[in-house]
This record gives sequence, structure tokens and C-alpha cells, in this order.
Amino acid sequence: MKDVKKVYHDEFDRVLKEYNDKQTRKDRKISDYYEYVSEKSQDMAVEIIFQVGDMKYWQEHGDNKIFMKRIFKLLLDELRDRMPDFKVANAVILFDEESPHMHVVGVPVATGFKKSLRKQVSKRSVFTPYTLSKILQGDLREFIDEKVSVVFGEQIKEKSKGRNHDLTVAEYKVAKETEKLKLLGEDIDRKEKSLADIKGSIELQSAILDYTKDELEEKQHQADRAVKVLEQVKRFVGMFHLLAPTIEEYATAVERDGRLDAGNSFRGILYELGKLLERFKELIREGLCWFPRLMRWKTSVGEVAPVFRDTDNGYSYSVCGYMNVETKVQYSKETLQCEISAEMRVGTMETLDANIEAMERDLAEILRLSGEKERLWKAYEDWKGR
Repeated sequence: MKDVKKVYHDEFDRVLKEYNDKQTRKDRKISDYYEYVSEKSQDMAVEIIFQVGDMKYWQEHGDNKIFMKRIFKLLLDELRDRMPDFKVANAVILFDEESPHMHVVGVPVATGFKKSLRKQVSKRSVFTPYTLSKILQGDLREFIDEKVSVVFGEQIKEKSKGRNHDLTVAEYKVAKETEKLKLLGEDIDRKEKSLADIKGSIELQSAILDYTKDELEEKQHQADRAVKVLEQVKRFVGMFHLLAPTIEEYATAVERDGRLDAGNSFRGILYELGKLLERFKELIREGLCWFPRLMRWKTSVGEVAPVFRDTDNGYSYSVCGYMNVETKVQYSKETLQCEISAEMRVGTMETLDANIEAMERDLAEILRLSGEKERLWKAYEDWKGR
């Protein structure tokens, strides 16, 4: 309420004074426009709720929720640009329900009135059919879809299209019956899918019996190669664990937009940070380099790594921009520095460890399936020999 009152004072105090100065009768003057509107049967403010994704997605991708802060911030800025007459008073992001959502409370302000104040609160003037359909349910949806796709690399399933009116009793009953039919249909679909899975499993087991011995041996070779690759990756990650404090120092310096002091050029000594940078340094062109294998950051333009200007032959570096690690498109430091923060890091120790655990699980499943196939082959051979 305090935030809404502040918007009222910021938007209407001047025009209220203009209006009162013109009044010759004291009873027509308005002392406080907020109190004046609150006594009338009209909306004083409007709340918009933006929600991205559904419960199923966020149950499977809960770790991605932290990136929604940046996406919602971009959405809020876009809302302000596209609806300048909706004066935002307060915006809150909530993570305590089935999916992240943002509550935006604002005051719809319109101008050009002939009676009373020339500028007034008017939901009808600001939230027109065009605004509701084209901007809120059109342009802003496309905008957030694009940002989600960039940050997460995929589209998140949306909730059904929002409604802009209250349901009548009859509509409510129809909606409830429709919901029951939908749930019944989903239950039937699940049962049909279960039957199809059972049938597919039987067909799969039959196909397994037709494997040749050479094919089984090839599967075993693939599993053996996977074990070797996993061991190499674990050794590589183990090396990174030893370098973790220095990598943290590097990442923190980038996020603070600071200078990287890699050594003392006068004494010809490289610090631990300098030795790390020398190992992972990749030249872009003369005087410019980057270290994409050390750390990346998720941004609205994809995963990026900082581009540095080597200011002292490897003893000192300064951030001069960012480059997309996939497309190699470069961006100025001013464009992306506000998005470079600790919560947007990619390739942290936690991420590497999680990837190792996932690879170990996948390998265990491959070995289990390989053993099961070999057992079935032996049973098949025994059956043929009878």
C-alpha cells in the first residue's frame, strides 16, 4: 500500500494542485487524490501475475529456478517499456509454490480528461482489449519465451491462456465438468501407454534374443571404452578441485569487473592465478585472449566468457568485452556486465561433480543392460542346444 501511495503522489500531486488552484469553491477541492479514489467504486491499482512453466517442469528442473530472477527482471523492464501508462509500484518474485511467478502491482494512469484532474487513475483506458491481447498475452509471452529459450536452451511448457473476466456460476460448472473429463482422458491415455510399454518390452526382449555374439561383444567393448573415458574425466575434474580456490578468485574478479593481477612483471614472477591463466589461455588476436574452459556465465545472449586485454605480457589483464562460446559473437562489456554474477556461473565445481555422478549412473545402467543381454544370449544358446 505504501508503494502504491508513493506512485499516487509522484503521478498526481502536481496535476492535483493545478486542479485545486482553479477551483473557486472550497467543497470542490480534493485534499488527497489517493483517499479520493479509495472512496469511489473503481480500481485503485492493478495486479498482474506472470508465471513461467508448470509443476512438472520445475519438479524436474528445480535448480534452474535461480535463473528466473534475471528473466523476470528483463520481463519487468519490457513491461515498463511497452506499457508506460502502467506505473509499477511493486514487483515480487515468489519461489514457494509449484512454479516461479512474479506479482506486479501498479497504477494505470491516463491523461487527457476534461473533467476533474487532467490525469487520472483509469484501468479502462490503460487495459484495453488491444493491451490485453496484443501486449500482455502476445508480445510479452513471445518475449519471455525467447529469453527462456536462450537461458535454458529449451522451451518450457506454458500454463493455459489466462482469462480476463470472472466466471459466471454456469461457466464455473462447465469448467469443472470439462476438467473432470480431461483428467479421465489423461488416465485412459496413461493406461493405454502402460499397455503399449508392456507390449514394447516383450518385443524388445524378443529382439534381444536375436543378437549375435559379435554384437554382444561390441556392446561390452563400448562399455569398456566408457569406463576409460569416465576415469579420464574424473582425473580431469580432480585436477580442477585442486585449482578451485584460484578459479573462484578468477570468477569473482570478472564479476566485480576488476583487473586480474596475474603476477609481478618487475620481478618476473607469476602468482597462482597467473600460472592458471597461462595453462588455459586462448588467443583471440594480438593483445586479446580469453579462458572459456575456466568459467562461463549464462546470459540473455547465451553462454559467454570474458575477453581480456593483456596489458602487461601475461602479468595483468582487464575485461574489455564478452564472447559467446558457441557462436563466437562478441559483445561490449557495457552490454552484459550487469548479467555477470555468481548465480549465473556455468561449469562450477558443483556442476562438474553432478555431471560425474550422472555419467556414473548412466555407465552403471549400460553395464547392467549389457550383463542382462549376455544372460539372455546364454539362455538362448542353451535353448537352441536342446
